[in-house]
Amino acid sequence: MTTRIVTGTLLAVIALVVIIQGGLTFFLLLLPLAALGLREFYKLTRVYRPFAAAGMAGMLMMLVLARYAGLTGLVWGAVLGAAFTCLLGIAAGAKPGVTVRMSVTVLGMLYVGLGFGALLLLRAIEMPDAPSSSGSWMVLTVVFGTWAGDTMAYFTGRRFGANPMAPRLSPKKTWEGFVGGALSTIIVVLFIGLYSPLGLVDSLALGAVIACVGPLGDLFESLVKRDAQIKDSGRGLPGHGGVLDRFDALLWTAVAAYFLLTVVFGL
Repeated sequence: MTTRIVTGTLLAVIALVVIIQGGLTFFLLLLPLAALGLREFYKLTRVYRPFAAAGMAGMLMMLVLARYAGLTGLVWGAVLGAAFTCLLGIAAGAKPGVTVRMSVTVLGMLYVGLGFGALLLLRAIEMPDAPSSSGSWMVLTVVFGTWAGDTMAYFTGRRFGANPMAPRLSPKKTWEGFVGGALSTIIVVLFIGLYSPLGLVDSLALGAVIACVGPLGDLFESLVKRDAQIKDSGRGLPGHGGVLDRFDALLWTAVAAYFLLTVVFGL
């Protein structure tokens, strides 16, 4: 538990500094994290023999294009990466399992690429009547709102958990933990909303979205690990497992938050 707390605290401090710094610093931190996360995904799914190199190239292309061309670049990176994977599948010929190989490759590329790409897009948001650092507030809200929910769901579930959410996927995740995590997420997002350009009403909506979507990201990774019969995606983060174990919920909440802020709120 001590190791988990120390690692979590260090991650929070690093995230705070890098998010505020933004720019190339933020981009260069996300790149290796995304690469490690995708590597973990392909290790989890290695029984399906994904085209790991192609998926990695496609995911990195998504992030680079997102950095310099925004949402359009992210989408084109995904399209080109998927197309390259299909070409490799065609070159491999009609061998057993080639369709699954292509599908798993593209799934991992999109799973990691869209999640980390959404963080880049959130950091680039500029509100007309807000300070130039409005993008940093968006990322801080999503990151710390997600992590607050994840952390409190863990402790609330351990203390009060009695009713499993998805016993076949993750027996230790309970509805009591979900409620504790959701409340914590909303409180943290509302607190940040006192100082961010969003305001309380929009922050409440954002907090509710993060609280609902975060557990889905957690359960998705649990599904992949259950299929692979592996407890942790990796061991890169002491006390937390791998990159995916720490960022699984965030990969989903970042996408949902970007959709809410841009499509619904029109930022």
